[in-house]
Amino acid sequence: MRERGVMQQAEVWKRKVRKQTDEPTLNVGVLVDISGSMGAAMEPMATTAYVLSEAVTRVQGKAAMVYFGNDVFPTLRPGERMGEVKVWTAPDGTEKFDDAFRAVDGAVDLLYGSGARLLVVVSDGHYTGAETKACQRWMRRCAEEGVAVVWLPFDDGYMARHQAGENGVVLSGLFDPTSAASKIGEACERAITATTVRKVA
Repeated sequence: MRERGVMQQAEVWKRKVRKQTDEPTLNVGVLVDISGSMGAAMEPMATTAYVLSEAVTRVQGKAAMVYFGNDVFPTLRPGERMGEVKVWTAPDGTEKFDDAFRAVDGAVDLLYGSGARLLVVVSDGHYTGAETKACQRWMRRCAEEGVAVVWLPFDDGYMARHQAGENGVVLSGLFDPTSAASKIGEACERAITATTVRKVA
């Protein structure tokens, strides 16, 4: 092209370099609400918790799960595998969201870790004033630090959308165990993709 007098803006490639890029690790924190308002959703919630645990294990990811109500109850520690569906009761009168988030963040380093990071909140989002403020503060921090967020409220999702903010993906409504895996997987994929796009932009 130079010999013909054609102007070109890019230099001709002189060599190719191929590099192996490892797949990013997946760190997942799961918060499951066991307050009284979630009583009707205990069985689908238990299925959801099992599906998430199994999915993360199969991709060699790291997951931590806590149930939260009047207190925070560790359900799955990093490196453990949930062997069966465990159905809890929902007798608690309040929701310790702040403590629950701190617990999973400490276990899998959601805010400052590396790789793909995902927070799954299984809750209708009906919290006291102080816990609502804490929840919204953590949702902002997740958005700032590139943590994808998925909410599974098992109702129409009105309060969950309010709590999750504009960056959270809310999968509302009840769904049967057969469709749970695909629907949850699609919601998680949307959340992670949206977070990646925001970071690049």
